[in-house]
Amino acid sequence: MRQRIDIDTMRRHRDIDGLVAALFEPEEIVRLTAVDALGSVGDERALEPLERLKFSDSDAGVRRAASFAHARVVGRLADRKSAERMPRES
Repeated sequence: MRQRIDIDTMRRHRDIDGLVAALFEPEEIVRLTAVDALGSVGDERALEPLERLKFSDSDAGVRRAASFAHARVVGRLADRKSAERMPRES
């Protein structure tokens, strides 16, 4: 359960490097939790590791979660870009 606490801390601190490193842990639950955290943070640096994981993880559940998290990050980035292009009200 210690890993779960660490991942929650990394999520709160937006520690993308730490979360990406957790994707390579042997325990499925740790990888799943890290994938979920990366999807919720929505940082562009998570795209490539999630893309890789969704095709290469040994566990189908982790691959599926990585695919979903990747889509969430892509959506969040698209929303941000869209918001940046909107004219600001005076």
